[in-house]
Amino acid sequence: MVVKIENSQLVAIYQGIEKGKSKYEESVKKRFRKTILMLQNAECITEIRKFRGLNFEALKGNLKGKYSVRVDIKYRIILRIEKDKILVEDILVVEDLTNHYC
Repeated sequence: MVVKIENSQLVAIYQGIEKGKSKYEESVKKRFRKTILMLQNAECITEIRKFRGLNFEALKGNLKGKYSVRVDIKYRIILRIEKDKILVEDILVVEDLTNHYC
């Protein structure tokens, strides 16, 4: 599956080139990279739903229309799904990495 990361700080974390002090602990960054790889290796949204640890779910309230997957018990990745009309595939767009309890 195609995964695009829109947030430049998250791109740097994923690529391992983040500079300066991070607001995320090293363990969170490691799990973030692992979760993105899992999303990339999935063939479709249905396959992501099968990974129970990811807890893929539609969001409500001010995040309606977006989805999340768990990075760990405290953090989740906020996603939206776009359709690529040429390739006819889902594209996951990573918008943010947030503390689930804030």
